[in-house]
Amino acid sequence: MKETLKNDERNCFGLNLLYAEELEDAVVGAAMLETNSLNEIIGFVRPEMFYKQDNRYIWEAIEALVKAGLQPDLLMVAHKLAEMGRLEEAGGPYGVTRKTSNLASSAHLWEHVHVVYEFYLRRSVVESLAKRLGAAADRTQDIYEVLDGMMHDLMALREGSPLEDHLTNMKGMMEKTCARIVDRVSRSVNGVTGIPTGIPELDRMTGGWQPGNLIFTAGRPGLGKTQLGLKFAMHAAEKGYRVLLYTLEMMTEEVGERVLMMRVPDLYKKVKSGYVTSQEVESLVDVAKGMEDCRLMVDDTPYVSIDQLCAGARTVKSRWGLDMVIVDYLQLVGTNVRAGRNREQEVAECSRRLKALARALECPVIVACQLNRQVEQTFDHRPELKHLRESGSIEQDADLVLMLHRTDRNGDAKRCGLIVAKNRHGEVSKPNSCMEVELF
Repeated sequence: MKETLKNDERNCFGLNLLYAEELEDAVVGAAMLETNSLNEIIGFVRPEMFYKQDNRYIWEAIEALVKAGLQPDLLMVAHKLAEMGRLEEAGGPYGVTRKTSNLASSAHLWEHVHVVYEFYLRRSVVESLAKRLGAAADRTQDIYEVLDGMMHDLMALREGSPLEDHLTNMKGMMEKTCARIVDRVSRSVNGVTGIPTGIPELDRMTGGWQPGNLIFTAGRPGLGKTQLGLKFAMHAAEKGYRVLLYTLEMMTEEVGERVLMMRVPDLYKKVKSGYVTSQEVESLVDVAKGMEDCRLMVDDTPYVSIDQLCAGARTVKSRWGLDMVIVDYLQLVGTNVRAGRNREQEVAECSRRLKALARALECPVIVACQLNRQVEQTFDHRPELKHLRESGSIEQDADLVLMLHRTDRNGDAKRCGLIVAKNRHGEVSKPNSCMEVELF
């Protein structure tokens, strides 16, 4: 952990109390004394996890020796520290040796590591919040940038734990698999085991939107990505599923207009043109009121960052429950700017974070994204995975990729072709074929 606060500030916030000296020493000592202990925790423990500076230096020396293919015993660690010019800061040869003097057993090493990590996490949270206090009180600072920075710090801490146990033995794996099968079968309605898509052919190919899946709907501008996302959202919401829609291009009222257009297209067109009677207006209002109980929530925050998006979805999940997330669209989602990164890398980060979000929330996340201009140069304008704009990681992260395709560019705007370009768990569209979809 970086030293970002002065000593008096650290004392003020109680950071000097948030560590366990004996357990830190025990972890470091076990690593130098027992090869098996080191093999258990190397790669999981990081220098910044230690509060004591000497333990951080010692662990850096241990990591350097392991990377060089050497055994980090007491003598080698002391030698490496001397090479690094940090032997005296680490307590000298005696200080290094002393780390093993009180080590009775490494039998509970993982418990020790978890406690050390918990203290590190608590210190990091306090430091992150303390750093933002001054900025929050400074009226020259953009408060939304302060909030974004705070959320980024906290989300990084939440997602960056190296100690989560994702290992499962065969017995546990089969138990989880059977439980999932039983649950899926119990939810099956006419072969649809997930959230119904509203498109029978797509339901047949996918079984519906599945929990933990990341789905991309890709197309060139103006082909209907937004309308397709609304179609998916409304169908699920009207079936009783809780849906969260992030719309980065439209205001909430514009989304409402699109929804009304889907329900009563002819009447809505008359209202929009202004050539309408008062009874027709009342009729449209009645249609709108009839959808008030629909379980759709809309977030129209402009320039939403990936941190804000993930934090917001988690909040909705914890407060009201959440069955599906829709994002319109990927290339408009912001990231924390880092030196040396291009837009492709930023989009790749968003894609990775959205996949992690789908798994964490155990619900499908549907994301609209752009295709590059190369698709316009093909003979029939038929999109392929290689046409995904700005990031090849989209193809890697996605469980399902749907591509919008219109063979007749001057055809019916209410209809479009839909190609299943990737389906991790099922079949894809046959060459030169696509399913016809009603957008309105």
